[in-house]
Amino acid sequence: MDARQKRLIIMYHEIQRLRNVEHFSIQRIADKLKINFRTVRKILHMTEEDYDKFIEKKWAKGRLLDPYRDFIISYLQQYPDTPSAVMHDRLKERFDTLPRVDPKTVYNYVMTVRRDHNIHMVSSSERQYSAVPDLPAGHLAQVDFGEKKLRRSTGEWVKVYFFVIVLCYSRHKFVLFLDRPFTSDDAVIAHEKAFEFFGGIPREIIYDQDSVFLHRENGGDYLMTDVFHRYQASRGFKVTFCRAGDPESKGKVENSVKFVKHNFLFNRTFINHNILNDQVLAWLERTGNGTLHNTTRKVPQEQWLLERPFLRRWIPLLTAARTNGHKVIKTNTIKYRGNSYSLPFGTYRNDESRVFVTEEGNELVIKNAAGSIITTHLIPDGVGHNIINTNHRRDTSIKLDVLRGKVREFFGHSGEIDTFIDKINKLYPRYVRDQLTAVLTAAERSGQQHAGIALEFCVRNSLFSASDFKSVLQGQKAGRTHLSTVARPVIKPLGDARTQLIVNIEPERSDIREYEVIFNQSL
Repeated sequence: MDARQKRLIIMYHEIQRLRNVEHFSIQRIADKLKINFRTVRKILHMTEEDYDKFIEKKWAKGRLLDPYRDFIISYLQQYPDTPSAVMHDRLKERFDTLPRVDPKTVYNYVMTVRRDHNIHMVSSSERQYSAVPDLPAGHLAQVDFGEKKLRRSTGEWVKVYFFVIVLCYSRHKFVLFLDRPFTSDDAVIAHEKAFEFFGGIPREIIYDQDSVFLHRENGGDYLMTDVFHRYQASRGFKVTFCRAGDPESKGKVENSVKFVKHNFLFNRTFINHNILNDQVLAWLERTGNGTLHNTTRKVPQEQWLLERPFLRRWIPLLTAARTNGHKVIKTNTIKYRGNSYSLPFGTYRNDESRVFVTEEGNELVIKNAAGSIITTHLIPDGVGHNIINTNHRRDTSIKLDVLRGKVREFFGHSGEIDTFIDKINKLYPRYVRDQLTAVLTAAERSGQQHAGIALEFCVRNSLFSASDFKSVLQGQKAGRTHLSTVARPVIKPLGDARTQLIVNIEPERSDIREYEVIFNQSL
Protein backbone atom coordinates (compact mmCIF):
# COMPACT_ATOMS: atom_id res chain seq x y z
CA MET A 1 0.00 0.00 0.00
CA ASP A 2 1.55 3.34 -1.09
CA ALA A 3 1.34 6.67 0.71
CA ARG A 4 -1.63 7.89 -1.31
CA GLN A 5 -3.71 4.83 -0.48
CA LYS A 6 -2.93 5.32 3.20
CA ARG A 7 -4.05 8.95 3.03
CA LEU A 8 -7.31 7.97 1.35
CA ILE A 9 -8.08 5.45 4.08
CA ILE A 10 -7.29 8.03 6.77
CA MET A 11 -9.53 10.52 4.96
CA TYR A 12 -12.46 8.06 5.06
CA HIS A 13 -12.24 7.68 8.83
CA GLU A 14 -11.79 11.44 9.31
CA ILE A 15 -14.93 12.18 7.26
CA GLN A 16 -16.93 9.63 9.31
CA ARG A 17 -15.67 11.14 12.58
CA LEU A 18 -16.45 14.73 11.62
CA ARG A 19 -19.95 13.74 10.54
CA ASN A 20 -20.96 11.29 13.28
CA VAL A 21 -19.02 12.63 16.26
CA GLU A 22 -18.50 16.34 15.58
CA HIS A 23 -21.79 16.62 13.65
CA PHE A 24 -20.27 18.78 10.90
CA SER A 25 -22.32 19.57 7.81
CA ILE A 26 -21.19 18.12 4.46
CA GLN A 27 -20.06 21.54 3.23
CA ARG A 28 -18.10 22.23 6.41
CA ILE A 29 -16.32 18.85 6.13
CA ALA A 30 -15.46 19.63 2.50
CA ASP A 31 -14.07 23.04 3.48
CA LYS A 32 -12.01 21.58 6.31
CA LEU A 33 -10.49 18.77 4.23
CA LYS A 34 -10.33 20.88 1.05
CA ILE A 35 -12.21 18.37 -1.10
CA ASN A 36 -15.42 18.54 -3.15
CA PHE A 37 -18.67 18.27 -1.18
CA ARG A 38 -19.92 15.64 -3.66
CA THR A 39 -16.96 13.44 -2.74
CA VAL A 40 -17.82 13.83 0.95
CA ARG A 41 -21.44 12.91 0.32
CA LYS A 42 -20.42 9.84 -1.73
CA ILE A 43 -18.00 8.59 0.93
CA LEU A 44 -20.57 9.06 3.72
CA HIS A 45 -22.88 6.61 1.95
CA MET A 46 -20.11 3.95 1.78
CA THR A 47 -19.37 1.30 4.40
CA GLU A 48 -15.76 0.67 5.26
CA GLU A 49 -15.85 -2.50 3.15
CA ASP A 50 -17.34 -0.64 0.18
CA TYR A 51 -14.65 2.01 0.48
CA ASP A 52 -11.84 -0.62 0.53
CA LYS A 53 -13.24 -2.17 -2.66
CA PHE A 54 -13.44 1.28 -4.23
CA ILE A 55 -9.74 1.92 -3.41
CA GLU A 56 -8.62 -1.46 -4.76
CA LYS A 57 -10.60 -1.00 -7.96
CA LYS A 58 -9.22 2.49 -8.43
CA TRP A 59 -5.62 1.31 -8.05
CA ALA A 60 -6.11 -1.83 -10.11
CA LYS A 61 -7.31 0.28 -13.00
CA GLY A 62 -4.16 2.35 -13.00
CA ARG A 63 -3.64 5.80 -14.41
CA LEU A 64 -2.98 7.00 -17.91
CA LEU A 65 0.36 8.60 -16.99
CA ASP A 66 1.66 5.83 -14.73
CA PRO A 67 4.14 4.59 -17.43
CA TYR A 68 5.83 8.02 -17.26
CA ARG A 69 5.80 8.35 -13.49
CA ASP A 70 9.53 7.70 -12.98
CA PHE A 71 10.49 10.36 -15.51
CA ILE A 72 8.15 12.88 -13.87
CA ILE A 73 9.56 12.15 -10.40
CA SER A 74 13.20 12.52 -11.49
CA TYR A 75 12.49 15.71 -13.45
CA LEU A 76 10.63 17.33 -10.54
CA GLN A 77 13.40 16.39 -8.11
CA GLN A 78 15.92 18.06 -10.41
CA TYR A 79 13.71 21.07 -11.30
CA PRO A 80 11.14 21.54 -8.51
CA ASP A 81 9.89 24.83 -9.98
CA THR A 82 8.54 23.12 -13.13
CA PRO A 83 4.89 24.01 -13.91
CA SER A 84 2.57 21.24 -15.07
CA ALA A 85 2.27 22.87 -18.53
CA VAL A 86 6.04 22.62 -18.98
CA MET A 87 5.96 19.00 -17.76
CA HIS A 88 3.30 18.23 -20.38
CA ASP A 89 5.56 19.64 -23.10
CA ARG A 90 8.60 17.68 -21.79
CA LEU A 91 6.60 14.45 -21.88
CA LYS A 92 5.51 15.09 -25.48
CA GLU A 93 9.10 15.94 -26.40
CA ARG A 94 10.60 12.86 -24.73
CA PHE A 95 7.97 10.16 -25.43
CA ASP A 96 6.50 9.55 -28.87
CA THR A 97 4.11 7.07 -27.29
CA LEU A 98 2.48 9.68 -25.05
CA PRO A 99 -1.29 9.55 -25.71
CA ARG A 100 -3.42 12.63 -26.21
CA VAL A 101 -4.22 13.84 -22.71
CA ASP A 102 -5.96 16.90 -21.30
CA PRO A 103 -3.66 19.49 -19.61
CA LYS A 104 -5.85 19.27 -16.50
CA THR A 105 -5.11 15.53 -16.28
CA VAL A 106 -1.37 16.27 -16.41
CA TYR A 107 -1.78 18.93 -13.72
CA ASN A 108 -3.67 16.57 -11.39
CA TYR A 109 -1.10 13.80 -11.88
CA VAL A 110 1.87 16.12 -11.31
CA MET A 111 0.28 17.45 -8.11
CA THR A 112 -0.25 13.85 -6.92
CA VAL A 113 3.41 13.04 -7.55
CA ARG A 114 4.46 16.16 -5.65
CA ARG A 115 2.36 15.15 -2.62
CA ASP A 116 3.53 11.52 -2.67
CA HIS A 117 7.19 12.47 -2.86
CA ASN A 118 7.06 15.72 -0.90
CA ILE A 119 8.28 17.85 -3.81
CA HIS A 120 7.11 21.38 -3.15
CA MET A 121 6.56 23.95 -5.87
CA VAL A 122 9.37 26.48 -5.29
CA SER A 123 9.92 29.26 -7.79
CA SER A 124 13.50 29.95 -8.79
CA SER A 125 12.71 33.67 -8.46
CA GLU A 126 10.81 33.36 -5.20
CA ARG A 127 10.38 36.70 -3.52
CA GLN A 128 12.41 37.23 -0.39
CA TYR A 129 10.91 39.21 2.49
CA SER A 130 12.53 41.18 5.25
CA ALA A 131 11.20 42.83 8.37
CA VAL A 132 9.95 46.39 7.89
CA PRO A 133 10.86 48.83 10.66
CA ASP A 134 7.90 50.36 12.47
CA LEU A 135 7.19 53.98 11.52
CA PRO A 136 6.48 56.61 14.17
CA ALA A 137 3.05 56.83 15.80
CA GLY A 138 0.42 58.58 13.70
CA HIS A 139 2.39 58.25 10.48
CA LEU A 140 0.96 55.32 8.50
CA ALA A 141 -2.31 53.46 7.92
CA GLN A 142 -3.44 50.79 5.44
CA VAL A 143 -6.82 50.37 3.72
CA ASP A 144 -8.45 47.37 2.04
CA PHE A 145 -11.86 45.95 1.14
CA GLY A 146 -13.35 42.52 1.79
CA GLU A 147 -16.52 40.59 1.08
CA LYS A 148 -18.21 37.50 2.42
CA LYS A 149 -21.49 35.61 2.09
CA LEU A 150 -23.70 35.38 5.17
CA ARG A 151 -26.99 33.60 5.77
CA ARG A 152 -30.22 35.28 6.73
CA SER A 153 -32.46 33.66 9.34
CA THR A 154 -34.54 32.37 6.40
CA GLY A 155 -31.52 30.47 5.04
CA GLU A 156 -31.05 32.85 2.11
CA TRP A 157 -27.46 33.79 1.26
CA VAL A 158 -26.48 37.47 0.99
CA LYS A 159 -23.10 38.99 0.22
CA VAL A 160 -21.78 41.79 2.44
CA TYR A 161 -18.95 44.17 1.59
CA PHE A 162 -16.69 45.83 4.12
CA PHE A 163 -14.02 48.53 4.40
CA VAL A 164 -11.07 48.03 6.78
CA ILE A 165 -8.46 50.57 7.84
CA VAL A 166 -5.72 49.84 10.39
CA LEU A 167 -3.23 52.20 12.05
CA CYS A 168 0.15 50.52 11.54
CA TYR A 169 1.73 51.63 14.80
CA SER A 170 -1.01 50.59 17.23
CA ARG A 171 -2.86 48.06 14.97
CA HIS A 172 -6.06 49.89 15.92
CA LYS A 173 -8.74 48.94 13.38
CA PHE A 174 -12.00 50.31 12.02
CA VAL A 175 -14.55 48.36 9.92
CA LEU A 176 -17.61 49.54 7.98
CA PHE A 177 -20.15 47.25 6.23
CA LEU A 178 -22.47 47.79 3.25
CA ASP A 179 -24.90 45.41 1.54
CA ARG A 180 -23.60 46.52 -1.89
CA PRO A 181 -20.17 47.17 -3.43
CA PHE A 182 -18.42 50.34 -2.32
CA THR A 183 -18.33 53.40 -4.59
CA SER A 184 -15.92 56.34 -4.39
CA ASP A 185 -18.54 58.31 -2.43
CA ASP A 186 -18.96 55.39 0.00
CA ALA A 187 -15.19 55.20 0.45
CA VAL A 188 -15.03 58.91 1.32
CA ILE A 189 -17.77 58.47 3.94
CA ALA A 190 -15.95 55.39 5.30
CA HIS A 191 -12.76 57.45 5.70
CA GLU A 192 -14.64 60.14 7.58
CA LYS A 193 -16.19 57.63 9.95
CA ALA A 194 -12.77 56.02 10.48
CA PHE A 195 -11.06 59.34 11.25
CA GLU A 196 -13.83 60.13 13.72
CA PHE A 197 -13.34 56.67 15.29
CA PHE A 198 -9.55 57.18 15.49
CA GLY A 199 -9.83 60.79 16.67
CA GLY A 200 -7.43 62.01 13.99
CA ILE A 201 -5.90 61.50 10.55
CA PRO A 202 -2.67 59.58 9.75
CA ARG A 203 -0.11 61.31 7.56
CA GLU A 204 0.05 58.55 4.92
CA ILE A 205 -2.33 55.79 3.80
CA ILE A 206 -1.50 52.78 1.62
CA TYR A 207 -4.07 51.40 -0.86
CA ASP A 208 -4.50 48.70 -3.48
CA GLN A 209 -4.97 49.89 -7.05
CA ASP A 210 -8.72 49.66 -6.60
CA SER A 211 -11.08 51.32 -9.10
CA VAL A 212 -12.82 53.01 -6.16
CA PHE A 213 -9.70 55.16 -5.72
CA LEU A 214 -7.83 54.97 -9.02
CA HIS A 215 -8.61 55.36 -12.73
CA ARG A 216 -5.28 53.97 -13.92
CA GLU A 217 -1.68 53.57 -12.77
CA ASN A 218 -0.25 55.66 -15.66
CA GLY A 219 3.33 54.51 -15.09
CA GLY A 220 3.43 55.63 -11.48
CA ASP A 221 1.75 58.98 -12.13
CA TYR A 222 -1.50 57.79 -10.60
CA LEU A 223 -4.81 59.21 -11.87
CA MET A 224 -7.26 59.07 -8.98
CA THR A 225 -11.04 59.21 -9.31
CA ASP A 226 -12.39 62.75 -9.19
CA VAL A 227 -14.31 62.24 -5.93
CA PHE A 228 -11.42 60.65 -4.06
CA HIS A 229 -8.85 63.12 -5.47
CA ARG A 230 -10.86 66.11 -4.22
CA TYR A 231 -11.37 64.46 -0.85
CA GLN A 232 -7.70 63.58 -0.45
CA ALA A 233 -6.72 67.15 -1.36
CA SER A 234 -9.12 68.54 1.27
CA ARG A 235 -7.77 66.23 4.00
CA GLY A 236 -4.10 66.51 3.06
CA PHE A 237 -2.91 62.96 3.83
CA LYS A 238 -0.38 61.34 1.50
CA VAL A 239 -1.68 58.54 -0.75
CA THR A 240 0.52 55.55 -1.69
CA PHE A 241 -0.68 52.81 -4.04
CA CYS A 242 0.78 49.30 -4.06
CA ARG A 243 2.20 48.08 -7.34
CA ALA A 244 -0.20 45.91 -9.31
CA GLY A 245 -0.29 42.32 -8.01
CA ASP A 246 1.65 43.20 -4.87
CA PRO A 247 -0.80 42.98 -1.94
CA GLU A 248 2.04 41.99 0.43
CA SER A 249 2.96 45.69 0.58
CA LYS A 250 0.04 46.13 2.99
CA GLY A 251 0.11 42.91 4.94
CA LYS A 252 -1.19 44.45 8.16
CA VAL A 253 -4.59 45.30 6.70
CA GLU A 254 -4.67 42.02 4.72
CA ASN A 255 -4.41 40.17 8.01
CA SER A 256 -7.12 42.39 9.47
CA VAL A 257 -9.46 41.49 6.60
CA LYS A 258 -8.88 37.78 7.32
CA PHE A 259 -9.46 38.45 11.03
CA VAL A 260 -12.84 40.04 10.28
CA LYS A 261 -13.85 37.16 7.98
CA HIS A 262 -12.75 34.25 10.17
CA ASN A 263 -13.60 35.72 13.56
CA PHE A 264 -16.34 38.36 13.51
CA LEU A 265 -18.24 37.03 10.47
CA PHE A 266 -17.83 33.34 11.30
CA ASN A 267 -21.34 31.76 11.26
CA ARG A 268 -22.92 35.18 11.87
CA THR A 269 -26.57 35.66 10.86
CA PHE A 270 -27.24 38.68 8.62
CA ILE A 271 -30.18 40.96 9.48
CA ASN A 272 -29.20 44.22 7.80
CA HIS A 273 -25.98 46.17 7.33
CA ASN A 274 -26.87 48.81 9.95
CA ILE A 275 -27.17 46.16 12.68
CA LEU A 276 -23.97 44.56 11.35
CA ASN A 277 -22.14 47.89 11.79
CA ASP A 278 -23.39 48.15 15.38
CA GLN A 279 -22.23 44.58 16.03
CA VAL A 280 -18.78 45.13 14.54
CA LEU A 281 -18.18 48.19 16.73
CA ALA A 282 -18.91 46.06 19.79
CA TRP A 283 -16.62 43.32 18.41
CA LEU A 284 -13.81 45.82 17.83
CA GLU A 285 -14.06 46.96 21.45
CA ARG A 286 -14.01 43.49 23.01
CA THR A 287 -11.91 41.53 20.48
CA GLY A 288 -10.66 43.33 17.36
CA ASN A 289 -8.94 46.09 19.31
CA GLY A 290 -9.38 44.77 22.84
CA THR A 291 -7.29 41.60 22.85
CA LEU A 292 -3.55 40.95 22.65
CA HIS A 293 -2.17 41.28 19.11
CA ASN A 294 -0.31 38.14 18.00
CA THR A 295 2.56 40.07 16.39
CA THR A 296 3.09 43.09 18.64
CA ARG A 297 2.04 41.23 21.83
CA LYS A 298 0.29 44.45 22.83
CA VAL A 299 -3.37 45.46 23.03
CA PRO A 300 -4.28 47.78 20.07
CA GLN A 301 -6.73 49.80 22.18
CA GLU A 302 -4.02 50.63 24.70
CA GLN A 303 -1.47 51.45 21.98
CA TRP A 304 -4.00 53.69 20.23
CA LEU A 305 -4.24 55.85 23.35
CA LEU A 306 -0.49 56.46 22.93
CA GLU A 307 -0.77 57.04 19.16
CA ARG A 308 -3.79 59.34 19.14
CA PRO A 309 -1.90 62.55 20.15
CA PHE A 310 0.35 62.10 17.08
CA LEU A 311 -2.50 61.93 14.57
CA ARG A 312 -3.32 65.06 12.57
CA ARG A 313 -6.36 67.02 13.74
CA TRP A 314 -9.72 65.91 12.33
CA ILE A 315 -12.60 68.37 11.85
CA PRO A 316 -15.88 66.85 10.56
CA LEU A 317 -16.71 67.46 6.89
CA LEU A 318 -19.60 65.07 6.37
CA THR A 319 -21.47 65.14 9.66
CA ALA A 320 -24.90 63.59 9.02
CA ALA A 321 -26.67 65.34 11.86
CA ARG A 322 -25.81 68.11 14.30
CA THR A 323 -27.48 68.80 17.59
CA ASN A 324 -27.22 72.56 17.05
CA GLY A 325 -28.43 72.39 13.44
CA HIS A 326 -26.83 73.35 10.14
CA LYS A 327 -25.79 76.95 9.56
CA VAL A 328 -27.77 78.87 6.91
CA ILE A 329 -25.55 80.81 4.48
CA LYS A 330 -26.41 84.36 3.35
CA THR A 331 -27.45 83.01 -0.05
CA ASN A 332 -30.22 81.02 1.71
CA THR A 333 -28.43 77.69 1.21
CA ILE A 334 -26.87 75.03 3.41
CA LYS A 335 -23.89 72.72 2.88
CA TYR A 336 -24.55 69.03 3.50
CA ARG A 337 -22.35 66.04 2.61
CA GLY A 338 -20.42 67.96 -0.03
CA ASN A 339 -23.47 69.47 -1.77
CA SER A 340 -25.34 72.81 -1.56
CA TYR A 341 -29.13 72.88 -1.09
CA SER A 342 -31.33 75.96 -1.54
CA LEU A 343 -33.73 77.25 1.11
CA PRO A 344 -36.76 79.53 0.72
CA PHE A 345 -36.01 83.24 0.46
CA GLY A 346 -35.87 84.78 3.93
CA THR A 347 -34.67 81.65 5.78
CA TYR A 348 -31.38 83.46 6.46
CA ARG A 349 -31.88 86.22 9.02
CA ASN A 350 -28.47 86.48 10.66
CA ASP A 351 -25.31 84.45 11.24
CA GLU A 352 -27.09 82.43 13.93
CA SER A 353 -29.77 81.10 11.54
CA ARG A 354 -29.98 77.29 11.78
CA VAL A 355 -31.98 74.49 10.19
CA PHE A 356 -32.17 70.78 11.03
CA VAL A 357 -31.55 68.08 8.44
CA THR A 358 -32.58 64.42 8.18
CA GLU A 359 -32.40 61.88 5.37
CA GLU A 360 -35.57 59.95 4.52
CA GLY A 361 -34.88 57.47 1.75
CA ASN A 362 -33.43 59.42 -1.17
CA GLU A 363 -34.82 62.74 0.08
CA LEU A 364 -33.23 65.41 2.26
CA VAL A 365 -35.79 66.88 4.67
CA ILE A 366 -34.99 70.33 6.09
CA LYS A 367 -36.89 71.58 9.14
CA ASN A 368 -36.88 74.68 11.33
CA ALA A 369 -36.29 74.76 15.07
CA ALA A 370 -39.99 74.10 15.71
CA GLY A 371 -39.83 70.88 13.70
CA SER A 372 -41.89 72.18 10.74
CA ILE A 373 -40.72 71.14 7.30
CA ILE A 374 -39.22 74.05 5.36
CA THR A 375 -38.41 72.17 2.16
CA THR A 376 -37.28 68.82 0.75
CA HIS A 377 -34.72 67.97 -1.94
CA LEU A 378 -33.79 64.80 -3.81
CA ILE A 379 -30.28 63.69 -2.81
CA PRO A 380 -28.05 63.45 -5.92
CA ASP A 381 -25.29 60.92 -6.54
CA GLY A 382 -21.81 62.20 -5.75
CA VAL A 383 -20.67 65.51 -4.30
CA GLY A 384 -20.10 69.02 -5.62
CA HIS A 385 -23.70 69.56 -6.77
CA ASN A 386 -25.72 72.77 -6.34
CA ILE A 387 -29.36 71.74 -5.87
CA ILE A 388 -31.74 74.68 -6.30
CA ASN A 389 -35.51 74.91 -6.18
CA THR A 390 -36.27 77.91 -8.43
CA ASN A 391 -39.30 78.78 -6.31
CA HIS A 392 -36.89 79.52 -3.45
CA ARG A 393 -35.55 82.54 -5.33
CA ARG A 394 -38.85 84.35 -4.79
CA ASP A 395 -39.67 86.24 -1.62
CA THR A 396 -42.79 84.24 -0.78
CA SER A 397 -42.86 85.76 2.69
CA ILE A 398 -44.50 88.86 1.19
CA LYS A 399 -48.01 88.49 -0.26
CA LEU A 400 -48.58 89.85 -3.75
CA ASP A 401 -51.00 92.59 -2.69
CA VAL A 402 -48.57 93.75 -0.03
CA LEU A 403 -45.81 93.81 -2.64
CA ARG A 404 -47.93 95.96 -4.97
CA GLY A 405 -48.57 98.33 -2.06
CA LYS A 406 -44.84 98.61 -1.33
CA VAL A 407 -44.09 99.46 -4.96
CA ARG A 408 -46.84 102.11 -5.08
CA GLU A 409 -45.68 103.60 -1.79
CA PHE A 410 -42.08 103.87 -3.02
CA PHE A 411 -43.21 105.81 -6.12
CA GLY A 412 -45.57 108.05 -4.14
CA HIS A 413 -48.78 106.47 -5.49
CA SER A 414 -48.26 108.30 -8.76
CA GLY A 415 -50.37 107.71 -11.83
CA GLU A 416 -47.35 106.32 -13.68
CA ILE A 417 -46.81 103.51 -11.19
CA ASP A 418 -50.52 102.54 -11.32
CA THR A 419 -50.30 102.35 -15.12
CA PHE A 420 -47.04 100.39 -14.93
CA ILE A 421 -48.47 97.82 -12.45
CA ASP A 422 -51.68 97.39 -14.47
CA LYS A 423 -49.65 96.65 -17.60
CA ILE A 424 -47.44 94.17 -15.68
CA ASN A 425 -50.57 92.36 -14.47
CA LYS A 426 -51.80 91.98 -18.06
CA LEU A 427 -48.48 91.20 -19.80
CA TYR A 428 -46.93 88.89 -17.16
CA PRO A 429 -49.80 87.35 -15.13
CA ARG A 430 -47.66 84.39 -13.98
CA TYR A 431 -44.60 86.51 -13.16
CA VAL A 432 -46.09 89.55 -11.44
CA ARG A 433 -44.19 88.85 -8.21
CA ASP A 434 -40.87 88.42 -10.05
CA GLN A 435 -41.41 91.58 -12.12
CA LEU A 436 -42.39 93.82 -9.20
CA THR A 437 -39.68 92.44 -6.94
CA ALA A 438 -37.04 93.21 -9.60
CA VAL A 439 -38.45 96.72 -10.13
CA LEU A 440 -38.52 97.49 -6.39
CA THR A 441 -35.00 96.15 -5.83
CA ALA A 442 -33.56 98.21 -8.71
CA ALA A 443 -35.49 101.31 -7.66
CA GLU A 444 -34.29 101.12 -4.04
CA ARG A 445 -30.69 100.85 -5.21
CA SER A 446 -30.98 103.91 -7.48
CA GLY A 447 -33.06 106.13 -5.20
CA GLN A 448 -36.47 107.73 -5.60
CA GLN A 449 -35.39 110.60 -7.87
CA HIS A 450 -33.67 108.49 -10.53
CA ALA A 451 -36.27 105.73 -10.25
CA GLY A 452 -39.10 108.26 -10.78
CA ILE A 453 -37.49 109.65 -13.94
CA ALA A 454 -36.92 106.13 -15.30
CA LEU A 455 -40.51 105.13 -14.53
CA GLU A 456 -41.94 108.20 -16.31
CA PHE A 457 -39.75 107.46 -19.34
CA CYS A 458 -40.91 103.83 -19.44
CA VAL A 459 -44.61 104.72 -19.22
CA ARG A 460 -44.33 107.46 -21.83
CA ASN A 461 -42.57 105.08 -24.25
CA SER A 462 -44.66 101.96 -23.44
CA LEU A 463 -41.79 100.01 -21.85
CA PHE A 464 -43.60 97.80 -19.39
CA SER A 465 -41.17 95.21 -18.00
CA ALA A 466 -38.66 94.99 -15.17
CA SER A 467 -35.79 94.43 -17.60
CA ASP A 468 -36.67 97.62 -19.52
CA PHE A 469 -36.90 99.56 -16.26
CA LYS A 470 -33.49 98.32 -15.13
CA SER A 471 -31.96 99.08 -18.54
CA VAL A 472 -33.20 102.66 -18.38
CA LEU A 473 -31.74 103.03 -14.87
CA GLN A 474 -28.39 101.61 -15.96
CA GLY A 475 -28.23 103.92 -18.96
CA GLN A 476 -29.14 106.87 -16.79
CA LYS A 477 -26.42 105.97 -14.27
CA ALA A 478 -23.77 105.62 -16.97
CA GLY A 479 -24.68 109.04 -18.38
CA ARG A 480 -25.36 107.59 -21.80
CA THR A 481 -29.08 108.39 -21.78
CA HIS A 482 -30.33 111.84 -20.91
CA LEU A 483 -33.75 111.28 -19.41
CA SER A 484 -35.85 114.18 -18.22
CA THR A 485 -39.42 115.09 -17.83
CA VAL A 486 -39.11 117.33 -20.89
CA ALA A 487 -40.30 115.62 -24.06
CA ARG A 488 -37.58 115.09 -26.60
CA PRO A 489 -38.01 114.90 -30.37
CA VAL A 490 -38.76 111.42 -31.58
CA ILE A 491 -36.98 110.14 -34.68
CA LYS A 492 -39.93 108.64 -36.50
CA PRO A 493 -38.12 106.48 -39.10
CA LEU A 494 -36.61 104.34 -36.32
CA GLY A 495 -39.95 102.95 -35.19
CA ASP A 496 -40.85 101.96 -31.64
CA ALA A 497 -39.70 103.26 -28.27
CA ARG A 498 -37.26 100.38 -27.70
CA THR A 499 -35.31 101.38 -30.80
CA GLN A 500 -35.47 105.02 -29.80
CA LEU A 501 -33.90 104.09 -26.43
CA ILE A 502 -31.02 102.41 -28.23
CA VAL A 503 -30.45 105.53 -30.35
CA ASN A 504 -29.81 107.60 -27.26
CA ILE A 505 -27.01 105.32 -26.10
CA GLU A 506 -23.60 106.49 -27.28
CA PRO A 507 -21.10 103.72 -28.16
CA GLU A 508 -17.73 103.65 -26.48
CA ARG A 509 -14.90 105.04 -28.55
CA SER A 510 -11.28 103.91 -28.69
CA ASP A 511 -8.39 106.37 -28.50
CA ILE A 512 -6.55 106.65 -31.82
CA ARG A 513 -3.24 106.56 -29.92
CA GLU A 514 -3.85 102.91 -29.02
CA TYR A 515 -3.89 101.99 -32.72
CA GLU A 516 -0.75 104.05 -33.37
CA VAL A 517 1.13 102.07 -30.69
CA ILE A 518 0.00 98.74 -32.20
CA PHE A 519 0.96 99.90 -35.69
CA ASN A 520 4.46 101.00 -34.60
CA GLN A 521 5.07 97.65 -32.83
CA SER A 522 4.26 95.70 -35.99
CA LEU A 523 6.85 97.62 -38.05
